[in-house]
Amino acid sequence: MVHWSGRNLAQQNHDGIAGDNQQQRAEGVVTYEEKARDLWLFDHAAQVALAGNQIWWTTEVKIAFGRLEEGYENALKDYNKKQAQQLITLINLLIGDLNKGDRQKICTVCTIDVHNRDVVAKLIAMKAENAQEFAWLSQIKHRWDEKKNTCFVDICDAIFRYSNEYLGNTARLVITPLTDRCYITLTQSLHLTMSGAPAGPAGTGKTETTKDLGRALGIMVYVFNCSEQMDYKSIGNIYKGLSQSGAWGCFDEFNRISIEVLSVVAVQVKCIQDAIRDRLTRFIFQGEEISLIPTVGIFITMNPGYAGRTELPENLKALFRPCAMVVPDFGMICEIMLMSEGFIDARLLARKFITLYELCRELLSKQDHYDWGLRAIKSVLVVAGALKRSDRGRPETEV
Repeated sequence: MVHWSGRNLAQQNHDGIAGDNQQQRAEGVVTYEEKARDLWLFDHAAQVALAGNQIWWTTEVKIAFGRLEEGYENALKDYNKKQAQQLITLINLLIGDLNKGDRQKICTVCTIDVHNRDVVAKLIAMKAENAQEFAWLSQIKHRWDEKKNTCFVDICDAIFRYSNEYLGNTARLVITPLTDRCYITLTQSLHLTMSGAPAGPAGTGKTETTKDLGRALGIMVYVFNCSEQMDYKSIGNIYKGLSQSGAWGCFDEFNRISIEVLSVVAVQVKCIQDAIRDRLTRFIFQGEEISLIPTVGIFITMNPGYAGRTELPENLKALFRPCAMVVPDFGMICEIMLMSEGFIDARLLARKFITLYELCRELLSKQDHYDWGLRAIKSVLVVAGALKRSDRGRPETEV
């Protein structure tokens, strides 16, 4: 009895928080046009501001496409200029005095805004004529449905309801063409009631991309590091929890698990996928009847070619859509990070920084304490941002 009342209470709490988030998001979307965007951002919580900003970006691009079809040739170009101006306003805010929470919020909006600006610039460069261009359809687009009073997320032909899960004021990933491609693969796998499997060497952002996609859809993502000690019961219990909460699970280094266990795991994953496909609300899992929230997603990441890794069995491979991840574009990531730290001339500075970094990596001796990965780049750029804010009169090139 205690077990069930506890579960019901947890569900009520979850529904209450999601309802509050949805209500705040509705207010945020409605009030967006009432004042300047840089003032509007401070009126709302980070998650609400970010989702509202994305909804209005989608709306404004669609309006620009509408004007383009009416014969106004410079519609997208005019909107792109407006985006550039909005970005400079945000960067000036970042140089100023902000508390920690606001700085994180503006920094995240800035990161997403740079990508939004680049998407519109790409549409202009390829002379896009309407909203049916693949370069536009393949983007993550948030839209507000007034009839259902909720947010939906469209990407290609897949439609997801925004989950309104409380995620807090978190940083977001810099979106590169690689990230975009991974998003399309993972969302298509969910659309087809399958699971996603990003694979590639260490440091290519397999787990981070999955987590970031979850943030874009307002879903909680739990990351589990797999090891040889995991048996089918422990994995089954995790799947049971994910199915009942509707959250996503990202299983890191999945091919470390022994082959005997993986064969059973395939049956467990198939059981959940079949239940989602049949639109069941309750289903039998490992001999026990449990509830199912259909937003549940199971993702696995793999490091191919390491010693001690097993090859996935065929019946498991059939349930996952693979996505190859390669080394990302460091220059682009640097540029966007510098911009979100308050640097206006970010492109030139990023080029200089990456050239220096690559020379260091090639010329300095191979020692363990030298780290030339993405994490090290990020920490150096954060320090550069702090230096710039401490002495605002100093030219950017000196910093």
